[in-house]
Amino acid sequence: MARKSRRINQVNQVPQVITPEPSETMPKYNVAIYLRVSNEESARTVGTIEFQKQIALEYMKNRTDMVLYDIYIDNGRTGTNFDREGFQQMMYDVYNGKVNCIIVKDLSRFGREYIGMGEYVDKIFPLLGIRFIAINDCVDNMVAPCDVTVPIKNVINALYAKDTSRKIASAFRTKQLNGEYTGGMGPYGYTVSEEDRDKLVVDPEAANVVKMIFKWKLEGLGVVTICRMLVSMGIVPPAKYKYDRGVFKNKKFANMKFWSESMIVRILANEVYTGNMVQGRTKRSLYNNIPLRRVDKEDWIIVENTHEAIVSKEDFNAVQEMMAQYNRKPRVRKTNKKENILKGLVVCGDCGYRMVRGDYKDREKGTPNYYFVCRQHSVYPESCQTTSIKEDVLKSIVHQSIKMQIMTLSKIEESMLVASTAPETKHAMYSLTKQISETLSNIAYIKESRVRIATDFARQMIDEEEYNILRDQLAIELQNAAEKLEVLEHKRDKFNKLFSADRWISELKQYSSTKKLSAAMVNEFIKSIKVYPDKRIEIEGKHQDTIAEYLEILNGGE
Repeated sequence: MARKSRRINQVNQVPQVITPEPSETMPKYNVAIYLRVSNEESARTVGTIEFQKQIALEYMKNRTDMVLYDIYIDNGRTGTNFDREGFQQMMYDVYNGKVNCIIVKDLSRFGREYIGMGEYVDKIFPLLGIRFIAINDCVDNMVAPCDVTVPIKNVINALYAKDTSRKIASAFRTKQLNGEYTGGMGPYGYTVSEEDRDKLVVDPEAANVVKMIFKWKLEGLGVVTICRMLVSMGIVPPAKYKYDRGVFKNKKFANMKFWSESMIVRILANEVYTGNMVQGRTKRSLYNNIPLRRVDKEDWIIVENTHEAIVSKEDFNAVQEMMAQYNRKPRVRKTNKKENILKGLVVCGDCGYRMVRGDYKDREKGTPNYYFVCRQHSVYPESCQTTSIKEDVLKSIVHQSIKMQIMTLSKIEESMLVASTAPETKHAMYSLTKQISETLSNIAYIKESRVRIATDFARQMIDEEEYNILRDQLAIELQNAAEKLEVLEHKRDKFNKLFSADRWISELKQYSSTKKLSAAMVNEFIKSIKVYPDKRIEIEGKHQDTIAEYLEILNGGE
């Protein structure tokens, strides 16, 4: 059965919760109003932030024992966990004594994870003396203990969240099967219709570029040539085009001016330009935390003739056949190709693009020679000065770099061993461990004291003035203790590195006798390799920061 809107009842008649009559001795409640709406609920009037706020403020009206401290909002956040910025800020203020009453529209706004809900409602709030009110569920823990139905409602809310996720996925799939567009923005060449968000309409300027790309390909031009022609005409790539029109906000697209081969290939392979709606190419489950994954092409959802075509089906099919023929061409030496152990690590020092490995056949020996080339330079020679470097030369330099790193580590190991076995080091470590233990015990005592005075205040065993004085004193003590603990733990980490250095370094020293560079060595030691136009090589090692830290320890740094 579909859920019926409760908007009329909520607006005209706010559910009444029996509240004790305020008296002169009753403490004032510093109220936190908590509002939450998830992404899928944001379009519903009953779930809007403003409507929840209206309900909560209406409830507080004419209640002289309540003062609004702050309103905490989580917009577009799921209720299935408590890792929400607004919620965490509210609980910070609760634990620091700034808030002693929480009001929500209903339990589902507070959360939909029933175990965590039970911890807060049944244990934490009563212990801290926090008044918790869920208006529409008629829950007020200062009037009566929580109703036995509250845990059941929490379970229902958790199941509702999961069911909602399934329904949304089902609704999206139904829309896709009907040929309705479900994306946030249209593909390059189209925009989403302002009148009907389920429809694509042609973007004339970008559509003309798409037509040119297909036309050039049909004329036999290669992808690289098409890239160069677009740049020479001053036509910006799709991401820059959308950034200039405010569709993309990320500033990394602001200075983009070069088309890549992959951009052209994606456009040429996209059936959407024939007027067919192509969706369902990726899939994920948000509720179950299943990451985004690609879907096999035979499982894509394709609905024909849903919008205006930019290219004819005949031209599109002809281009696919041309690309298929190219892909069917035999690849020379693919089966015996040597492993590329530097793959993804070599970067052009001039333009910042990754360098890719190519090969050419030695005419005398008949064997392939490998080199790394800047792809940006090969497509746009004028944009970059870095050309290429032989793989053998690069691997030799990398191997020497790794050997130097190992030599440095060996020297550090010797010095660390002497320092870690010194009597004064062991005494300092013992003293530090004792201080950390005492500080942790003190922090635990302060936190217990904070809960105790909050409970005493809620039970009127101490007055407001006494509570405020004790609370402020404990807050200062807790801050001082936390700062002291941070300093002590930092020192302990230094000692731990001192004592564990030999184990870590010995694992790396296994490569010291290796005469040939291997993929394992590269993976262990190398983070990136920059090649500059003058063939200068800049290597960033994975352990550079750790080595620097060890040297600092040996030099007496904190």
